[in-house]
Amino acid sequence: EYPDSTNEETAYQLANGIVPYNTIDYDPIDIELKYDNISNQPNIIFILIDDWGYNDAGFRSTMMSWTTPTIDNLKENGVLLTNYYTYEFCVPSRGSLLTGRFVVRLGLETDNPASELPLDEVTLAQELKSAGYRTNIVGKWHLGYSTYYHLPNQRGFDYQYGYLNAQEDYWTKSVSDNGTSYVDLMVNGALVTDPDELSSSLHSGFLLQSKAEEVIKNHAKEYNNQPMFLYYAMQLIHIPFEAPDRFISRCEYPDSIVETYGESTANNTQKYCAMNLMVDEAITNLTCVLKDTDMLDNTIIIISGDNGGVSSIQGDSYPFRGHKHSFFRGGVSNTAIIHGPTNFIPESKQGTTYSGQVHITDWFPTIMGLATNGSWTGSYGGVDIDGVDMWSSILNNDTSLHHEIVFLLHDNSSVIQYDMNKLLINVLEVDVIEPLFIFTNDLDPT
Repeated sequence: EYPDSTNEETAYQLANGIVPYNTIDYDPIDIELKYDNISNQPNIIFILIDDWGYNDAGFRSTMMSWTTPTIDNLKENGVLLTNYYTYEFCVPSRGSLLTGRFVVRLGLETDNPASELPLDEVTLAQELKSAGYRTNIVGKWHLGYSTYYHLPNQRGFDYQYGYLNAQEDYWTKSVSDNGTSYVDLMVNGALVTDPDELSSSLHSGFLLQSKAEEVIKNHAKEYNNQPMFLYYAMQLIHIPFEAPDRFISRCEYPDSIVETYGESTANNTQKYCAMNLMVDEAITNLTCVLKDTDMLDNTIIIISGDNGGVSSIQGDSYPFRGHKHSFFRGGVSNTAIIHGPTNFIPESKQGTTYSGQVHITDWFPTIMGLATNGSWTGSYGGVDIDGVDMWSSILNNDTSLHHEIVFLLHDNSSVIQYDMNKLLINVLEVDVIEPLFIFTNDLDPT
């Protein structure tokens, strides 16, 4: 079913020739260096956990409190954002993260498989390259692949390894489309053909983790004269629910779960718990590699989910109502943690929380402020962004500078939030007669 050699033609045929799968390693685009001679530039690792519910982190969880000790430790020695928002599903969150712009400006507000990040948008990776960073992406792209120009290497990333679609099978690294399966695993724009990496006995959670570790090791060896940016877009904990037995065996639930939700849901919940364990182990190993390469003391680690949990039992958004694909707070509120050395996060701020409103668009200007020691002057392409540099507000516990969040402006439907007031117009999930629904309390009524 997979090539028993690195024969590229065979691998390409197995992939059914899907555009733009190819066997050519394309060079990344050139970016003009705008910010040079900047001192104290940190390495920056952004870890995006797929479909991670607000209540899935161990320090919050009511069912998996023991599953994320490393994430809990990073929170205890960093800053936890308690009023943090993304979008309600994958694509808009990823697009806004990499552009700093509301999704309505990107045309990505609907769940359309053909959605792509417009080519005239400037990405965070491009901006970081203009500040001298070597940029890397490992994991999920999900922002378009209809042409080579839409691929990560042409959007500012020096190195790419991972898959392009919304999801893939963890064991086979394949995607099914209308009854046809094809391999979805790319390195720098070329189809992966290494039989060991394509082996159906290797869980892709481990594979992507190993590639993220390789990025750090390679950077320490080959590029230590540059700061590093790693966007680790984890496949975990997105469906399908698949995990090795040694993790599943650690996640047993009482019979009451089976009685209440049924055996199928209980089994998926057990696997979801196992995948949460895998997330934490991957981050543990990443921090160990940073320490072994003497990079930890100059690295800022940001951990974020991309949307609400997938359901009330498998992906938990408690205490908020709603879940993935919902505009209620359970669909758009998430966990975010910032961890870094004391020259960026003073000891007095470690282990603290920030309750001001922060949106996923804010990471673009905040990261660029850190990368340029505060000298960033605006987007590389001269396009206004919607995000705000929140670093000073977070460290000084000041009032948030980001008041308005536009979640949806599409046809006759709107979802807009201003501070803690949210307006929903003609959104089908709202069970009221009137077309307009406004509220300030998004807690689950149950």
